[in-house]
Amino acid sequence: MASSTYFSDPEARAFLQRRVGMFGFIGALIGGTALLFRMAIAVFFGFLDEEIQNPSFILHALSILPMLAIWLICRRGDLKLRTIGIVEYAGLFGASLGYIGMGMNIRPEIGAATITAFILALIIFARSVFVPSTGRRTAVLGILIGVPLVAAMYAHYLTVDLSIWRRLGYYDDPGLSKYRVAGAELVITLMWWTLTVGLASLASRVIYRLRREVSNIQSLGQYKLERKLGEGAMGVVYEATHGMLKRPTAIKLLKPEIADPDSLVRFRREVRLTAKLTHPNTVTIYDYGRTPEGLFYYAMELLTGATLTQVVEAGGPQPVERVVRVLRDAALALNEAHDVGLIHRDIKPSNIMLARQGGVPDVTKVLDFGLVKNLGTVDELERTNTMSIKGTPHYLSPEAIQDPQDIDARSDIYALGAVGYYLLSGRHVFEGKTIIEVCMHHLHTQPVPLRELRPGEVPAQLEEIVFACLAKSQSDRPSSGQELADALDELEVAQWTRTDAEGWWDTYGPKIERAKEPISSKVTDKTLAIDLEDR
Repeated sequence: MASSTYFSDPEARAFLQRRVGMFGFIGALIGGTALLFRMAIAVFFGFLDEEIQNPSFILHALSILPMLAIWLICRRGDLKLRTIGIVEYAGLFGASLGYIGMGMNIRPEIGAATITAFILALIIFARSVFVPSTGRRTAVLGILIGVPLVAAMYAHYLTVDLSIWRRLGYYDDPGLSKYRVAGAELVITLMWWTLTVGLASLASRVIYRLRREVSNIQSLGQYKLERKLGEGAMGVVYEATHGMLKRPTAIKLLKPEIADPDSLVRFRREVRLTAKLTHPNTVTIYDYGRTPEGLFYYAMELLTGATLTQVVEAGGPQPVERVVRVLRDAALALNEAHDVGLIHRDIKPSNIMLARQGGVPDVTKVLDFGLVKNLGTVDELERTNTMSIKGTPHYLSPEAIQDPQDIDARSDIYALGAVGYYLLSGRHVFEGKTIIEVCMHHLHTQPVPLRELRPGEVPAQLEEIVFACLAKSQSDRPSSGQELADALDELEVAQWTRTDAEGWWDTYGPKIERAKEPISSKVTDKTLAIDLEDR
């Protein structure tokens, strides 16, 4: 068996248990096959009754039982690593002693040492093939089996009938003695067993090294899921650790219950398009692919902080300088996406996060491109959903309601303006009892001026920028994220400093943590494997 460190992972330990069980089955199969041939030979020569009563035959049959026990025990649930080792070694040594006893009951004149060493060699070779083990451990086991084997055969050959030995023509020396015969057989048995153990150890070393290399390659795409962070319309997000790099990671899995072909296409498109983005205010994608069970996933940077929804719920309307900073950074992140032909379509406070990154608080991160659209193309998925409205009602642009196929980058600008309104006022741009009522407000109603909600606090120029983003006509809005960011840069407002951010988090951070939903904080003890061919 290999080192306990290597097999400390539950998945690796389960693999070891399966392989040890398979070794037990193969070992029993080897012994059983040899036993059947003994019976066949006895039938052929007409001494079956005598054979099955022979102590060597009985010991041969009993030697199969420890190997069967290994197989049966390893089929029962999840065993501890130490238990697996005890079962393997006890079964192996039990079978070895049984076969040595069998050899002690075979007449030395017909090759007891050769028969015994041969069947034990097959078993030790089977172990080197099926059980992951270092060459050194295989060598130690071979020596521990070889010592009683060689000693027993030496003692057994001291009982040799020299007259039979001479008639067989093995030795013609008149001065032949039992000690010389036993000594010769000791050397021969020792030679063959040394060669057996040496070759088995080499095989174990090579196979073990290859398995480790393959395991290391696969672990580049394995993530240990630790706790559930949340879920959206299409996916569930887990905190995870990269198996090889030990890097904290967030994993998003497509929900199994909605893993229909259309959802899979959309989820796959989300990650592929988002992976193209490199702006520091856009969440970074590390990896994506499919699990062997068929679940599509992607891995992204793990962020600590709070969404804008959590920020407003904890602290109410936000300081003007902070809002300007957030809107500017988000606008630049969206501008990069728009420049490569992507629009987000689901900009809302819960999809923008203020994260602590590299020791810096309030780093804006645009998340979840789950409803992303590739500008200039209409794929089959879009054609089959031309009448559907995609996005969150409180942040839908008028064109997204009237004609979803007519949206462009300025639809994201509208939603970002609605986010700015929410940050400054602590309320959505429009409220309503139904989704239809909210949508009708987006189409026909002018928002309540911010100066009425926060008199004297919101600069007139900032209000103008937010309301320009919320214009009903696309042509009346800023044409790009860069234009919006430039307009925000021209505002004469104080800078939102690190000290400001640290002070805010000191005041409201504990409240945000207390309000977070305590979902699945326990370690799942599950490792997400990957399908290498589908990465």
